[in-house]
Amino acid sequence: MTDLTPQSNQAASIAAYFLPKIGDRRRWWHWMIGFVAICGLSFISIAGLMLGSRRIFPTNEMTIYLDLLLAFIPIFISVPLIYKFWHKRSITALMTSTQKFRWDYMLRAGFVLVAFFAVASLIEALIFPQEYAEMKVQTDLRKYIPLLLITLIFVPFQAASEEFLCRGYLNQALIKYLRSPWIVFFLTSAGFAALHAANPEAHGQMWPYLASIFTFGMAMCVLLYFEGGIESAIGAHIANNIFVFGFLGYEDPELPNTAWMTLGAPKISWSDFGLDLVMIAIVTSLILWANKRFGKT
Repeated sequence: MTDLTPQSNQAASIAAYFLPKIGDRRRWWHWMIGFVAICGLSFISIAGLMLGSRRIFPTNEMTIYLDLLLAFIPIFISVPLIYKFWHKRSITALMTSTQKFRWDYMLRAGFVLVAFFAVASLIEALIFPQEYAEMKVQTDLRKYIPLLLITLIFVPFQAASEEFLCRGYLNQALIKYLRSPWIVFFLTSAGFAALHAANPEAHGQMWPYLASIFTFGMAMCVLLYFEGGIESAIGAHIANNIFVFGFLGYEDPELPNTAWMTLGAPKISWSDFGLDLVMIAIVTSLILWANKRFGKT
């Protein structure tokens, strides 16, 4: 981005997305206060949710999974609230440089990602059947359907909350001081990866795992850069997590097997990261093409 000159709200652009408005609270200490407020509100709300959940529901693998996803709802709510009432900007401006949230971009990105990953997984299974040798299929529908419903209902809040915070709030907070969006994208994607460092999948394979998460974060920033909003990033993130948690995933020692098909414990090497890099690059390009070809102007 070489220009931050004013542009019409009708035209989506990276410049318009980062352009401050008169009356905004956009000094560095405004962002610091806002971020601390988001963390404080989220922490207090998460603690309350977990305490209430444990008193209401028995502790089992289903409620453990539900608690994990419920923990993101306070972030989903607090980021837009702080953005609107503290920074004095519309919630829409957190997500897009256009006047309205582009639902078609979000839905199209999700469809493209799921379609691509489904086809890619099928091709991989045919070419490398050994990778699917440990695959288990969940046949107990009384166990699978409730977990699937939890996934479909609450994963969108989990994925969108991360996009609100990392691709939305933090990107806008840093752009004024670093100017180059790519430096900002690098830092917020690194922060996004760091949020996943405590995941069980990182044990014993920390760096290639975090590199894959970082790459996904950068890909979502690429969508923001070329589309002037995070609608596609939200859609792709939701679709990715629903696909992994609901349909084809890996066994997690700390969570129930929520997916219809599981491939055993995740094994992530640098070669796996290389494959992830190629696949993410392809699906990001497909999303950009699909939205340019079929999106409303």
